[in-house]
Amino acid sequence: MKSHHVNWATTACCALLLASTALPLFAAEEALDEIVVTAQRRAERLQDVPEAITALSGDSLNELRLQGNADLASRVPSLSLSVLGPGESTLAIRGLGTSYGLAPAVSYYVNETPIDIRTDGYAGAPDIDFFDVARIEVLRGPQGTLYGASSMGGALRVLTAQPDPRDFAVNAELGGSSVEGGGAGYLAKSAVNLPLASDVAIRLVGTFEHVPGYINRVTPGNYNVAYPNDPVVQRRINDADLKGGRILGLWKPLDELTISPSVMISEVNAASNSEYFSNLPRYTVAGYYPTPQNSRLVVGNLSITYDAGFANLLSSTSAISRDVDTLGDFSLFFANFAPVFGLTYPPNTAATDYDTSHNSGFVQEFRLTSPADQRLRWVAGAYFSHYRQHSTESTNSAAFADALGQTDSSNLYSFDQSVIDQQTAVFADLTFKLWPQLELTAGERYYELRDSLENVQSGDLAAPNQPLVHAKASGSSPRVVLTFHPMTDATLYASASRGYRPGGPNVGLPAGVGCTLNNAYQPLYRPDSVWNYELGAKTEFLERRLSVDIALYRIDWKDVQQAVTDPGCGYLFVANVGTAHSKGAEVEINFKPTQNLLFTMSGTYTSAQYDSIDGPFQGASAVQAGDAVPDIPRQKLNIGGEYTKPVGTFIGYANVDWTHQGSVPTGFTYKDVRPAYNALEAALGLRRGAYDVSLYGHNLTNSNGIVSIQQSNVYSYGSVFKSEVTTPPRTIGVDLKMHF
Repeated sequence: MKSHHVNWATTACCALLLASTALPLFAAEEALDEIVVTAQRRAERLQDVPEAITALSGDSLNELRLQGNADLASRVPSLSLSVLGPGESTLAIRGLGTSYGLAPAVSYYVNETPIDIRTDGYAGAPDIDFFDVARIEVLRGPQGTLYGASSMGGALRVLTAQPDPRDFAVNAELGGSSVEGGGAGYLAKSAVNLPLASDVAIRLVGTFEHVPGYINRVTPGNYNVAYPNDPVVQRRINDADLKGGRILGLWKPLDELTISPSVMISEVNAASNSEYFSNLPRYTVAGYYPTPQNSRLVVGNLSITYDAGFANLLSSTSAISRDVDTLGDFSLFFANFAPVFGLTYPPNTAATDYDTSHNSGFVQEFRLTSPADQRLRWVAGAYFSHYRQHSTESTNSAAFADALGQTDSSNLYSFDQSVIDQQTAVFADLTFKLWPQLELTAGERYYELRDSLENVQSGDLAAPNQPLVHAKASGSSPRVVLTFHPMTDATLYASASRGYRPGGPNVGLPAGVGCTLNNAYQPLYRPDSVWNYELGAKTEFLERRLSVDIALYRIDWKDVQQAVTDPGCGYLFVANVGTAHSKGAEVEINFKPTQNLLFTMSGTYTSAQYDSIDGPFQGASAVQAGDAVPDIPRQKLNIGGEYTKPVGTFIGYANVDWTHQGSVPTGFTYKDVRPAYNALEAALGLRRGAYDVSLYGHNLTNSNGIVSIQQSNVYSYGSVFKSEVTTPPRTIGVDLKMHF
């Protein structure tokens, strides 16, 4: 069957190429907007890059109202996410994702800075506001040669608008919204570009958004009751405030020299998380306490570029600070644990769990890029990063401590851990034009990884302390690409590339609380790695009014890293659990039949499966060889359209966007499925001069799209219920944008 799929795709590509020569040319006023990307560390037209990339301009982000990672995941082929908490998620591309304790599998960049911080219980990929962003680039497939560790699945790049010394400019946005069954939302955002001299400018950006809540809280009853009728004590508990700011500078003391300092701040203050229990009325959770979460990201960067003639030199220096703190309601946890200590349940035991995560990082990269107008093009550089993560956890219950006979303190568990991740690498990537239409690219990155971990634990629920332990690894990450341009508007390519992710030291498992995987636990886990084999075609027809991009890939995954939840006690540790593969197809189509009408379509088919499960986990895990890798949708489809028309002195527009996501298997030591769902978005608006006003709707069909299912002692009670997170209910809003 595999060969039939490849033959079908190859035949389709050839047919499209032949058709382009036979179709008559349009007398077109406008073609599709041309997008220039820097995915290969140089400016190139998107359709000329021999790589699967989705790029969205700032105008597209505004028109489609794409504001964060969840919006991107619904529209970008092979990109998916799982929600950790407000403003926090884990990203996956082509079946390669991450989980608790792991370095990311998808590298998240803000301009030249990678935010590649290890995932913990509540901190993951940040959700940067896309206001005043020039472009988003999503690179699919391993990017190990140019982007290094944590780009095993791909890279997501947020490229903000830059200062411009030529013109004063203001962008502003005001809006309000209402969520069905929830509260009211509002936002205010502004960006100001200030030229200070002919060679100096700064850009100031500030954003604020209040996101309305829709989750209700009841006081816990008996968790054994399948469908309780507990009274609501608090409504709309999960509203959140999103705040952000950027200061960017630009100074050109010489024509060849550009100095660009910048500082970015992003904050999320959520009154509670968005989880609810599956056996309660929709959007309802049982608990004694709110579960607030706060996160703050600060990124400082100094980029210096110098045109030396033979090459362009870049020095990028970044300092990163990321803090996350959350208060959890652990009443359910102690209901599950009561029998382990010989206690009866019910009654309920009120309990809290307070977690903090402080992350700091330093990143330095030097990069040389040759001119593009020569037969041999190259990129070479050196990279260094040092990240430190300090995490704490404190679990308290006066009632449970009293039941155990502990009278001196209500604390039952304390955890204090420090992790250091360091990477050093050198890389080179060369492209040689064999013939005018044929190019060969070869690149390699040599890397050395060093990691350390130590923690101190105390209390009745504590595992043994983990003394300072070190892990180190080294290796190379090559890629080879063959690119063929049969005509001006077509790019065909075949590539093979390797990606990797750091391993590291582990936390421990406690004794005496029912854990069943103590024998499978190892103090160190190894790096995992992938080989990606890809065929792709990028084509444009009808005077660039129609573009069709297709990619077929196969990924072989070795030493798969997985966060394992011990089924006996609910504690987490990281292990290399076996091998897996992922194969699939991606397509993106854009068609502009007239100046006023645009159609878009993107689709993905992904089959990610385990090939083997290592012996210690064969009986303990819920998945076996041949089962799906969790949290990856097999199918995704997005269809959109936009129509514009003059209305008096205004330009009227309407856009519609429909998304389908197939069912998603989830869990490793448990097995569940997130159901398939559809979502419909639409907007109507008027533009004139500097003003743009629109009426929009998100999730117009009010679909209950489940984006996370959790089962453990913290999130579920036997088979009675589990915790879920869903897409927000139907939201209607109005927006005013201004550009001066």
